[in-house]
Amino acid sequence: MSLKVLFLNPLPDYVDRIVSSAPAGFDVTIMSLDSGLSAMCAEAADADFIISGVNVPEAVFRAAEKVKFIQYMSSGYGQLPLDALNDLKVPVAQMKTHSISVAEHALTLILTVLRRIPASMQFMREGSWREDLDETSYSELYGKTVGIVGLGNIGRWVGKIVHQGFGADVVFYDNAEIPLTVSELIPARRVELKELMSMSDVVCLSVPLNAESDQMIGYEELAAMKSSGVLVNVGRGEVVDETALIELLRADRIAGAGLDVYASEPLSPTSELLQLDRVVCTPHMAGVGWENVQRRIAMVWHNFDTVLRGGTPSGVITATKRAPVDVRV
Repeated sequence: MSLKVLFLNPLPDYVDRIVSSAPAGFDVTIMSLDSGLSAMCAEAADADFIISGVNVPEAVFRAAEKVKFIQYMSSGYGQLPLDALNDLKVPVAQMKTHSISVAEHALTLILTVLRRIPASMQFMREGSWREDLDETSYSELYGKTVGIVGLGNIGRWVGKIVHQGFGADVVFYDNAEIPLTVSELIPARRVELKELMSMSDVVCLSVPLNAESDQMIGYEELAAMKSSGVLVNVGRGEVVDETALIELLRADRIAGAGLDVYASEPLSPTSELLQLDRVVCTPHMAGVGWENVQRRIAMVWHNFDTVLRGGTPSGVITATKRAPVDVRV
């Protein structure tokens, strides 16, 4: 007898790939939000596994009385109804496959701002050439100090890349315990947040959104940055006081910013951030990449297999870490 997998509100890129990659013994049902709440709840009632996209109503999860495991397809889970999910007494996992993509995107933003790529392209569109450039406004990453706020998987990759590839000194701020093995990858030094902000040439934010990180980087922290400093955010937009950031950028108190996330998304086309030539913005796409699509799909089936074997799946965010014993095969 096949196990029912319900894929809720999937991104189009994943539908055919999830269905075609399903191992024997799994039967995949696809439902978008357009299917309606009643229909989704009815399908969830007898689902063995759920793969969830974003914005799935809480009622759908509560209807999943037989579910053994829920795989959320995103890394950030602030919008999930954790109370309802904990009530199910089954493991729910976030995706943990995007660290490389996001770290590479962070590096791209850093270099794009330091090397003023957008402004240089605009010079060329206007018919200008090198003689019109102000060489003192361009910078290297080599040998700079990079401060990482949040030394999780993404932060560690950023640290490894900038240290080993660009000879950067790495400092970090994180309240969590950091494994000693991290020092083998990056000789990073832990400092307090205000010290990090004031000493870093580049500040890279890679923290999730929670009660502690909400508005963590306010006016005082931003004002402590070097006037030549660059702020990069690939974590969550709500971590930064955007009004303060815009004010300090306009006053030339901060040299530039590279942003992939915003306090309100999608970012309005009229946002002041898009009017500043020393700010590079991308549409919350740091984790996007074909390789990450492949890793996500592989992680879904790996976690399902782990659950069926009685193990703990990767990325569990709920109090229940393992499925009931009778799930095992």
